[in-house]
Parts: sequence; structure tokens; C-alpha cells
Amino acid sequence: MRKLLALVLNIALRALLVLFLADAILNADDPRFADKGIGSRGLVILPLSLLLPALYLTRRRGEPYPFWMDNLYLSIFALDLAGNSFDLYNSYRHFDLLPHAHGTGAVTVLFAWLLRRPMLSAVGLATVLHIGLEAQEYYSDVLFGLANVRGTWDVVNDLVVGVVGSAVYGAGYLWLVRARGAGGTT
Repeated sequence: MRKLLALVLNIALRALLVLFLADAILNADDPRFADKGIGSRGLVILPLSLLLPALYLTRRRGEPYPFWMDNLYLSIFALDLAGNSFDLYNSYRHFDLLPHAHGTGAVTVLFAWLLRRPMLSAVGLATVLHIGLEAQEYYSDVLFGLANVRGTWDVVNDLVVGVVGSAVYGAGYLWLVRARGAGGTT
């Protein structure tokens, strides 16, 4: 039953990514999407959403497909795109803290699991990736006139909640792994 639920959730998340991106592309001038570069972001998100299936096919054949980890990964993109589609970024000043905490926390778990790294290494890798994402957001605003960052306070708060998300998700993952007696394959 858990495997079926994981498969259904995976299909739903993938369908939502396509629907959210189609909405953003078809309604690019809508205030929900204006000046955020969602169309070009979609060109990155769709290929990235296939990363775990590609890695599975090339490296982990013979093991059961890690739907729950793939769902965690896809939820990063789905939450970000849902925030735009449902106008949460514009309606709630601090909504972006949720995707930053969740995204960095989820990436921490994925690095620990996928790369089989100690949690502290996974937190460090996820944080470095998050710093790169924040720099990309900031400089795409400066260089291309987008409106993803609202000031230095926004960048700093995003980075802080990213570290908190990494710590919380990392601790939760370690607890689950130990509770299940698993070697990092939840």
C-alpha cells in the first residue's frame, strides 16, 4: 500500500509541475508570474525533475525505485511553483521562507541518502547550493530586471531558514534511519 501511495504521489507531483509551468508560460503577463522568469526556470526544472530517475537507471538498477526520495525531491519544485500559481509569494510577505526551509532541508536529506554522506557534510553541501541559488536570484534581478528578491533582509532570512531547514530535516532523517534500523534507505 505504501508503494502504491508513493507511486500515485509521484505521478501527481509530476503532473502538477507540468500544470504549474504551463500556467506560468500561458499567463506570463499575469502579476503572479510577472518579472520572475518562470518560463526560463521551467527549462531548468523539467530536466532537473528527471534527475533521480536518470540516476536510478544508470546506477541503482536492481534496487526498488526510491519513490519517497523522488517525491521529496519533486516537492521542492512543486512548492516553489505552487507559491507562484496560487499567488502566495505576492500575497504573503514571508511565504518564501517556507520553500527555502523546505528546499534546503529536502536537499540535505537527498545528499545524505544519495551520496551516502555524513549528515554534517550533507548540510554543508545543501547550504553551499542554497547560497548559490540565492546569488542566482539576486544577480538575475540585478542583471535581467527580474523581481525575485526584495532586499538584503530577504536574502539573509532565506539563508537562515535554509540552515534551520537543513538541521530539522537532517535530524528527522537521522531519527527515521535509526528508528527503522536502515542504512539510509528510507
